[in-house]
Amino acid sequence: MRGAPAVLAVLALALAFAPAEAPASDVRAGMDEKRPTPHAARGITDYDAPTALWREGPVRYLLTKDEDDAFRALTTDEDRAAFIHRFWASRDPVGSTPENEYRAIFYARVADANRRFTDSTKPGWKTDRGKIFILLGPPDDLEQQLVRDDFVPDSIVWTYRNPPGGERIDALPVVRFTKDATGEYRLSNDVFLHGFETATGIAFQIQAMQIKSLPEQKKLLDTIIGARALFDAGPFRTHRDFFRSGDGNTFAIFTLGVKTGLLGGASGSQAGSPAAGQGPPSARVAAQGDSGSGIGPATGRDRFEVVARLVGALPDLPSYDFAQPNGLRGGDHGPVLDPAGYLLFQGGLPVRPGTYTAYYGLIDHDSEQIHSFKEAVDIPDLRTPRFMLSRITLASRLERVEGRSAAYTAPFVLGNLRVLPRSDDAFHNGDEFAFYYQIYGPDTDPIDGRPDLDLEYRFFVAQNDGTGGLKFVPLGKPIRLTRQRNQVQGYTLPLKDWPPAIYRLRVQVTDNLSDQRSTEEVSFRVL
Repeated sequence: MRGAPAVLAVLALALAFAPAEAPASDVRAGMDEKRPTPHAARGITDYDAPTALWREGPVRYLLTKDEDDAFRALTTDEDRAAFIHRFWASRDPVGSTPENEYRAIFYARVADANRRFTDSTKPGWKTDRGKIFILLGPPDDLEQQLVRDDFVPDSIVWTYRNPPGGERIDALPVVRFTKDATGEYRLSNDVFLHGFETATGIAFQIQAMQIKSLPEQKKLLDTIIGARALFDAGPFRTHRDFFRSGDGNTFAIFTLGVKTGLLGGASGSQAGSPAAGQGPPSARVAAQGDSGSGIGPATGRDRFEVVARLVGALPDLPSYDFAQPNGLRGGDHGPVLDPAGYLLFQGGLPVRPGTYTAYYGLIDHDSEQIHSFKEAVDIPDLRTPRFMLSRITLASRLERVEGRSAAYTAPFVLGNLRVLPRSDDAFHNGDEFAFYYQIYGPDTDPIDGRPDLDLEYRFFVAQNDGTGGLKFVPLGKPIRLTRQRNQVQGYTLPLKDWPPAIYRLRVQVTDNLSDQRSTEEVSFRVL
């Protein structure tokens, strides 16, 4: 009967968006019918080429006005490449992995849109259907109406049963496309979220999708980085340990010490812009939490929370976020305070070797302030497959922990040792001297799979060499430990009757199974 719409069945996502090689159905023909396309496939590197045209590519769907304005102001490809790197890093949901999952999914959808929506003179990603597909993903249900009436266009309806904007949107997002006189499917305004039936509705959904992709701590880190925090560490001290990681990266452990008594002078200025003479950069937490972020006065949580981000100095280096489960945390049994009065937070991640900038943010839930600073960090390359030692690290406290693996599994626990890193190399007479290190590449016993190691610790003291310089001479007898079976080692001894001077510790480890030796040194002072 002429003029009566023949509505085809609604298909689930598994049918509507089946792989290209699956048999096509009448319903799917309007969605992803494969036709020859004159548009050559483009790779991610093409879309992200650091040219002035980058903002006109698929990323136009993600760029905020501020980001777009900032990018348009850039004049060199080098600056554009750095901007593009920061742009994607800020949207990386899992900073601990080398791949940026958000970017990968985004460009996979771009490629999919180009394959599916070929019934247009434009590349698929530029079509209205391509835009919604890229931003909201494939719909759960597809409905196509074939209307035999010259005055009523055909239409396609997409339904999202899992709201793209997250749990805050208690409605069923429905998007309709209608075919215009040219045969192009255009976004229609007649079916959207209930209560958002205008073009504002789809803008709301798109914005909600972007917000959902950026966890609250990531947005906080974006604010800290954008505020250009100063290098002045103020009441902070940092310590870094580096160990070989099995995946070819370097396992980096970051320890942040905070002298909380020095934070009181911080004002409520924006992050990275402290008032003159008012201490470290700070910002009101409320500014980050006005839209339900949950960041506010402490209620059943620790007063202080720490987030950090490593941003690679070169475009080919990824960014890493120390947030959520990988954040810098206190000890398993409560806050950790070192002898100098610094409150300590620690976290570790495998990181690709290279030069980075580390951005730190300390959230004070009681005062609703954020204190931030940054520092340059070099991550060493430890991939050399040979018997060797890690750097020797001085500690404030060291104790054995039973039943632990050799991996880093909790803050301040490394292998079978609970370690409190020391923030400097200065000791006093009567202090306990402690250090720890890791042993890489020893041969292992074929029966129990464990190494067989001999350790030697020898101390030296600095003396005047007669020419205005220093020479180190042996101090006492070396300490020898034999048949050690652990690759994480540490040692403590009291500095009783040690006169003020500069000292050096030499650690030599012998692999009894391969007869190889490796040596590392560290200097320290007794005041």
